[in-house]
Amino acid sequence: MSEGWLDDMRNHSLPSGRLRQAVCAVASALAGSAMGLLAPRACAGCDRPDLLLCPTCRSLLFRPLSVPAPAYALGQALACAPYRGPVRRIILAWKDHDNRPLDGPLGQALADLAPALSRLIDPLLRSKPAKAILVVSAPSSAASLRRRGRAHLQPILLSLVQALQRQGMDVRVEPALIMNSVKTRSVQAGGRRSRSRRLTGRIAVADPSRLDGHPVLVVDDIITTGSTIRQCARALETAGALPLAALALAAVPPGHGDV
Repeated sequence: MSEGWLDDMRNHSLPSGRLRQAVCAVASALAGSAMGLLAPRACAGCDRPDLLLCPTCRSLLFRPLSVPAPAYALGQALACAPYRGPVRRIILAWKDHDNRPLDGPLGQALADLAPALSRLIDPLLRSKPAKAILVVSAPSSAASLRRRGRAHLQPILLSLVQALQRQGMDVRVEPALIMNSVKTRSVQAGGRRSRSRRLTGRIAVADPSRLDGHPVLVVDDIITTGSTIRQCARALETAGALPLAALALAAVPPGHGDV
C-alpha cells in the first residue's frame, strides 16, 4: 500500500477524529492480516491447528456446576464448567489475550444454562413485583478496560439475555456496576480474605434509581473465592435491588482452593 492513501483521506476533508478512527481501522486490519500469516490459528484449549476450538475442548465448556453463593436468593452460583485445564486456557486466551472470536462459543456456553436457570429462579419470582430481570456484569477496573479495549463480558451477557428471552422471561442487560481503581487483577490476588478486603467498598452501583426493586443476575467470567460476586450482591442490595443469582463461565469447584 502506498503512502498516498493517507493524503487521499485528508483531501476528502475528513474531520480529524474520524480520520484517526479510519487510520486505526486500516492499521488494525493490516495487523490482523499479518498476525494471521505469522501465527496461524490453533485451538485455544489444546493448540490443535486450524481450529478456534477443537470438538473436545468445546465440549469441556458444557459441564455445569454450582458453587455456594449465600448472598443471592438462589443460594448458589451456576458456572458452565470447572476452571481448570483446557477451560482455563480458553478463558485466559479470551480474557487476557484478546481472542475475540471466542465470544461466540463462550456466549453459547452461558446461553445453554438458560433453561436450567429459568426453572430454578421461577419459584423465587412468583411473590415478587413484576419487574424486569436485569443482567449485569461484574465490573472491571478502568485499567483492565483500557488494556482489553472493551467490556469483554458484554457479548456474553447478550447471548444469555437472548436465551432467557426465548424462555419467555422479561430480561435485559443493565450497565449497573462500576469498580474503583484496584492494583491487581482479581484472579491473581491471593487468598479469600485478601480478595475480600481488596474489593470491599470498591464495587458500587452507577445509578441506584435504575435498580430499585428489580431482580438481578450477576455474570462474571471466573469465580474463584466468590469475593467478587459477594461484593456485587452487597452493592446491589444496598441500591434496593434483589440479587437473584450469579453465573460464570467457569468456577473453581468447592474444596479445590484458589487458582
